[in-house]
Amino acid sequence: MSKSHGRKSRARNTSRSRGAAYAAANAGTLHQHDSGPSNQDLQPGNPGGWGVDTAPDMRTASALIGACLERCAPCQQSLAAKLLAEDPIVLAVTAGSVYSLLAADEPDAGSLASEGAQVFFQAVKSSPPGDGRSMVRCVETLNREARSALLEDALDLWTFFGHKHPGLMRSQTTGQRNASPFTFTTSDNDPGDANPGTVLDLSGLAHPARYGVRADMTLTGSGNVASVALVPDPESPEAGYADLHERLAWEPYIPEGLPAEDPAWVLKIHETNGTLLGIVRLLDATLVPDKPREWRPDAYDVILWSASEPKPVSAAWLECARDRGSALLYGPLDLTPAAPLASSRLLAVHARCAFTDRL
Repeated sequence: MSKSHGRKSRARNTSRSRGAAYAAANAGTLHQHDSGPSNQDLQPGNPGGWGVDTAPDMRTASALIGACLERCAPCQQSLAAKLLAEDPIVLAVTAGSVYSLLAADEPDAGSLASEGAQVFFQAVKSSPPGDGRSMVRCVETLNREARSALLEDALDLWTFFGHKHPGLMRSQTTGQRNASPFTFTTSDNDPGDANPGTVLDLSGLAHPARYGVRADMTLTGSGNVASVALVPDPESPEAGYADLHERLAWEPYIPEGLPAEDPAWVLKIHETNGTLLGIVRLLDATLVPDKPREWRPDAYDVILWSASEPKPVSAAWLECARDRGSALLYGPLDLTPAAPLASSRLLAVHARCAFTDRL
């Protein structure tokens, strides 16, 4: 065998074993990303429940999730294209694993995702535990664009989960509120064991304290600005001044002032109907829209609030938010204060407004 043929053979073997593109392996530019779940971690414990005799090859998915967690943009792009070209069951398992968890804890979690993900989420919710056949059929009916959007949404959730609780992809668990109908098997699992695998919990993605919101206008030294007040949920004792100040690092509210815009905080607003979608904090606060996007600009560190139903605002509020491109978030606000509201008990952050079709 010539040196050239030997090199190509090794590249093919490396590509197959790591789930990466042959071109990258052949060029010697291959990155190995092991931060995510392994091939075995991702494979369903009962392939028959997915309509196949043997477990699907999830090496590309494993490498892609690892590339997302390690913020490797070149590998994300090449591996995503490779995964989309593989058998539909690979995408179905990659997305179904995460969306099944959301279906258990958040029945409306798919409402703000892409259209393809919404369709897939309905298939997830209607699937009996351990049965992924309807998810595979759903992926098969989606066109290339919808599959790409579904994969992007699933990777966002994998990213949230992986950065929040990386150990859970290595046979650990956190006591979730509700058991998920979907489990991951791990390399040290006995297939005959009564415990079908490791249950992953995504509840850590949501902020532990619950708030409601009220949109209003606030007079500052630079004029009126669109603002959103956070109202603690009475049934959430974690919500309040200490939570916003200590856990989220909001600064004291300055009457008639407007703090510098904080790139970590984003107020999501529906680009068509102008309703509020949610308040999030970016995973990488150094990224702003006018800088190169080496990392997904919608990868969040925390979701402080998300709308369970459309949250409308006034036309004046929406016009101001569009003109400025930012809004003042403040709180905690008691809607029925026993004493006059004291600004010294308020905290604030100047958030960027992002007009989009989903959270």
